[in-house]
Amino acid sequence: MSGPDPAEFNLKFFADNHFVRRQCPKCSRHFWSQGDWETCGEPPCEEYTFIDNSPMKRKLSLHEMREEYLSFFESRGHKRVNRYPIVARWRDDVFFTQASIYDFQPWVLNEVIEPPGNPLTISQTCVRFNDIDNVGKTGRHFTFFEMCAHHVFNKKDKFIYFKDRTVELCHELFTVRLGVDPKRLRYIEEWWEGGGNAGPCVEVIIDGAEVATLVFMMYRQGPDGMVPMNMTVVDTGYGLERMAWVSQGSSSAYEAVFGPVVEELKQRVGISTNTKVLQEYSKIAGMTNAKTASDVRRIREQTAARIGITYDELMKIVTPLEDIYVICDHSRALAILLNDGVVPSNVDKGYFARMLVRRALRSLRSLGLKIKLSEVVAMQVDYFSPIFPELKENKEDILNIIQVEEDRYHETLSRGKTLVDRMTKDLKKGERISVEKLIELYDSHGLNPEIVKEYASVPVDVPDDFYKQVVRKHEKPETEQTETKFDYPENLPTTRALYYEDVDILEFEGKVLQHINGGVLLDQTAFYPEGGGQEWDAGELDGQKVTKVIKVNSSVLHFVAGPLPAIGKVVKGTIDRDRRVRLMRHHTSAHIINGVARGMLGNHVWQAGAHKSDVEGRLDITHYENLTTEQRDHLEREVNRIIHEDLKVKIQSMQRDDAERLHGYRLYQGGAVPGKVIRVVEILGLDAEACGGLHCKTTGFVGAIRIRKTKRIQDGIVRIEYSSGMAAVEDMQRDKGMVESLTEKLNSAADKLVETAEKLQSDLREQMKKVDMLSHKHDEDIARSLLAKATSVGDIRLVVHQTQEWENGETISKALTENPKVLAIIGIAEKKAKVLVSRSKDVDVDCRVLLKEIMSELGGGGGGKPEFAQGGGGDVEKLPETLKKVPDIVQRLVAEK
Repeated sequence: MSGPDPAEFNLKFFADNHFVRRQCPKCSRHFWSQGDWETCGEPPCEEYTFIDNSPMKRKLSLHEMREEYLSFFESRGHKRVNRYPIVARWRDDVFFTQASIYDFQPWVLNEVIEPPGNPLTISQTCVRFNDIDNVGKTGRHFTFFEMCAHHVFNKKDKFIYFKDRTVELCHELFTVRLGVDPKRLRYIEEWWEGGGNAGPCVEVIIDGAEVATLVFMMYRQGPDGMVPMNMTVVDTGYGLERMAWVSQGSSSAYEAVFGPVVEELKQRVGISTNTKVLQEYSKIAGMTNAKTASDVRRIREQTAARIGITYDELMKIVTPLEDIYVICDHSRALAILLNDGVVPSNVDKGYFARMLVRRALRSLRSLGLKIKLSEVVAMQVDYFSPIFPELKENKEDILNIIQVEEDRYHETLSRGKTLVDRMTKDLKKGERISVEKLIELYDSHGLNPEIVKEYASVPVDVPDDFYKQVVRKHEKPETEQTETKFDYPENLPTTRALYYEDVDILEFEGKVLQHINGGVLLDQTAFYPEGGGQEWDAGELDGQKVTKVIKVNSSVLHFVAGPLPAIGKVVKGTIDRDRRVRLMRHHTSAHIINGVARGMLGNHVWQAGAHKSDVEGRLDITHYENLTTEQRDHLEREVNRIIHEDLKVKIQSMQRDDAERLHGYRLYQGGAVPGKVIRVVEILGLDAEACGGLHCKTTGFVGAIRIRKTKRIQDGIVRIEYSSGMAAVEDMQRDKGMVESLTEKLNSAADKLVETAEKLQSDLREQMKKVDMLSHKHDEDIARSLLAKATSVGDIRLVVHQTQEWENGETISKALTENPKVLAIIGIAEKKAKVLVSRSKDVDVDCRVLLKEIMSELGGGGGGKPEFAQGGGGDVEKLPETLKKVPDIVQRLVAEK
């Protein structure tokens, strides 16, 4: 199937209510309406007519429209469901929630879990970056938006409603609840495909604005094309911002949506809205499917012509407003993104948050507005907190992150000119800074292309879709590529996991079912296989050392050091208790540290990686800077307090939907987890995670946690290295031994070690200064001696010398060329021969040319500047002979001049 079948739209609702099906003469699409319309009504077939002429009975703010929508569907039997996080933690194929149906993919659509309501209604926070370049410019594009929706999941044994009732409810919402004249509505026939599913859909148009899309998901992608789904789904999407805009009939969607925030910014900038200009601008923009800057320019030119002003006069009006709209859009998006756990960075989800921060700061800079971005985000938090109270709870955390990013941006600007100057110096005459270089400056250094253009001494062409190109590079999560050494057969027998039944089972018997790729498959095992960042159990099978244990689907394979036991044989397994206990302690510690760190550092803390061995553990968390010594010590105290409280560690297998209702999406610390039933590890009152690892029964059994160190391993990620239990004791004993050894060697009391070490450092620095002075004097003496023996080439004093150390060579070279008329060639005989060529300012010889001649004899390569060049990689045995040839080479070069 590739398009809508007309039969799919022969709805009883249309027939009973005297709708007429027509074909639009401009776009050829079919539509249904009770009015006498010639075209489908959607731009570019028709212009917006709702601006300054709202078809709705009341002007509604964003918050009022959201409540109107949700309460209407509640009154029609739909369960109101709270928004899902804007970060799609339950999926590993996307970063962000981009439509309300994302909430139910794949688990509800694949019938793994039941939906939270059926039917249900929701206003889902979403974010998309594909049109980020047009935000603020077209009157209607946003990065962040809310998709109002009502969803139905029809199964064979439970049909709720489908096409007729969906259109009927939509019609009733707009005509009865919101007061739109029924004849002003048009329903366009369309076909929808996405995410492997497809079905007919209806686009709902009011006065030129598409206010909703009603998708009837009926098919899925099969091996031979689309086949009917087991479940049919009502997947609707109503644009909350669009509906609020239509109700107000305001000059642009931005004016309708941003409420008090946009008014505050306009007041601070000292501008007022030219309603007439913006109205015409939005109407023309609505007729244009703006994709590039050239499309936007065309909108501006047509607007200027329509209202009878010049292009430049129009830009004076709209440019500051565009910057204000960008700030409003991006600050609103940031409030939700940061609340839902995104930390700005150069990778993954954080990349997009940083992009929003820096674009918003660029607009603040363009306006000359002396206000912190955190202050604008605070306005958004206050505006949305009545609807999303979690914003108020996390306000301090959100604003702290924004301020850190703003400070970093200003640091970037302060070094930006140097970076751009360095890049432009390397360009050839007439060459421009390429798009690739612009993206590199943005990705690596955070410099917006507009800033580069301002700083550059050469022309810079910023592409129309610069940010779209950047987004394209970063929009998909990177899937971890793991080396697969073997292909395993499908449908292997399931291994009974005794390690889950009781972690204290350390001896067991199991029957050998198969040999698989050198591994032993048993019917049951107490050996924990590698997984979830936890290493495998050690021990023996029938006296043979177990070298590794892995899990293949529901089967556990054991690899042993000796011959494989025979198929059918019952073998005895014994678990290395010490290693098992150490692994458990390190795994439970990771959960304790994660829970405490989140409470201590902020809601943005999520696990970003982990590993647990028998000697140490490490936990990577999302955080914007490394921990200070004070924070590290506080974290160590708090995690050990949790240990002393001896909290219960509750482990249970739960239905996925029950677990999500109870614990939320914090469950997915290690990423998306498959299956209808998930294993939940809960440290009561502190942390709950979907986890397949082995754990202590109480936090007290961990014994102790020692935070070894913390470090920032990449932008937005901090690694916490720790040890637990006996491994922590061993660390402490090792440290104690080092302290005792140092006190003995330094003849110092333990509590005076730091003071003693500082004194030794100070003494050493003084000694090194004296050594450097003597060494420098020695090199100067050598330079004077060499200069006295210099060969004359014309008026040039030529010095050729061989030494054994690079530093000596550099010092001697510098000392020589501080004198007039000196050309110095220093050969350094290390593993590979190196050569330094330097000259006084008054010597007319290009050191690069001379070096090239020398290295052609010696081998290797190099380069530099006219006054100094260096080479390396030469044959050290050829160095003495090559240096003997230097006077002749210099003589020839001077003669050629």
